[in-house]
Amino acid sequence: MLGVIGDLVEDVVVMLAGPPARGTDTTATIARTRGGSAANVAAATASTGAAVCFIGRVGDDPVGSRLVDELVAGGVDVRVQRGGRTGAIVVLVEPDGERTMLSDRGAAVELDGLDPAWLLGVTWLHVPAYSLCAEPIGAAAHQAIAVVRAAGGRVSVDVSSVALVDGFGAARFAELLVELAPDVVLANAEEAMRLDGVPASWRLVVKCGADPVVVVEPDGARTEV
Repeated sequence: MLGVIGDLVEDVVVMLAGPPARGTDTTATIARTRGGSAANVAAATASTGAAVCFIGRVGDDPVGSRLVDELVAGGVDVRVQRGGRTGAIVVLVEPDGERTMLSDRGAAVELDGLDPAWLLGVTWLHVPAYSLCAEPIGAAAHQAIAVVRAAGGRVSVDVSSVALVDGFGAARFAELLVELAPDVVLANAEEAMRLDGVPASWRLVVKCGADPVVVVEPDGARTEV
């Protein structure tokens, strides 16, 4: 079974009719949806019929309950702590499609004291970088990786965001990856550039939008898929 550890939040998507007018009104269409990179991976996996569990923390509030119920309804085995307030991300979408995100992760980063029993049956753990670059969720992710590895499972890390890596420190993030030694690292082309020169023990999967995915082996061999 795939396990995914990370954020389950509410996305507030604001479709702007034009550039925001500072200090006054701007016409927009607003929708609320389930968000969080980890939750989205879990939901997408469940939609294929594969077994998957989501591990995280949401607020002890109606929004958190609704988001959990949506994941469960989609076939995800949900294992969450409850407490605090559920996080939210405001996504501003301009007419040309450009997206700006304002993030408040709320309870998601407070995942702590992980119950090892939540990882029973997990043979592959997927960890977005968001789950590694904040605390206490970072400690929980490290614990989860250790438990899955001890049981013979594998680990993948998604670099997730150039801004996240730059804020954390590219060199520091590279050191973290070397320490964790995941089996697979996923990144887009710009994120992958942050890993140039890093001695990799992992298979790097570079996502190139509509173009073929590039798989880079530890020995440097490249394959387009």
